[in-house]
Amino acid sequence: MNGGLIAKRYGAALEQYAAECGQQKECYRDARAMLAVLTHLHDYLRSPHPAAEKMALLEKAMPKACPAFMRFLKLVTAHRREGRLITILHTYIDIYKKDHGIVSAHLTVAAPASEGLLEKLESLTKESTGAREVEIEVEVNPSIIGGFIYRVEDRRIDASVQRQINDLKKAFEFNNTNRII
Repeated sequence: MNGGLIAKRYGAALEQYAAECGQQKECYRDARAMLAVLTHLHDYLRSPHPAAEKMALLEKAMPKACPAFMRFLKLVTAHRREGRLITILHTYIDIYKKDHGIVSAHLTVAAPASEGLLEKLESLTKESTGAREVEIEVEVNPSIIGGFIYRVEDRRIDASVQRQINDLKKAFEFNNTNRII
């Protein structure tokens, strides 16, 4: 069976089951936390170890997960789909975000961003995308020197000093006369 189809079916099933149990927010939180853990467990989950051992490991990795999410993990391991768990969880997160009007954004800054800046970006992003909620991931990268790089969906605003310096370098290389214009 196609891996994308499996992920869609299981992701949609988790969203529906979480809604029926009234644990949508908890399952979303747990799915995001599980993705962080799965980077270290992925090879083991794809190995031929017994499903019970894999489930025990997942339970240890997520001791405070909500009951609906743990039951879903048991279903996945019982059907031997744990090797596709990363894809399934990414698909579920995409479904959840779409259903709940959540938009993800990524902000790269040279120094830590203030709460005021984050609130303003969140407000502007909600306004421009029509989202109900914005999740902004902040990355501090001193190599951009100053300014910021902001990505939302398929849009990118690069107002970094490093980009402006690179643009100037290109302009001088293009206009290779020995005089300054």
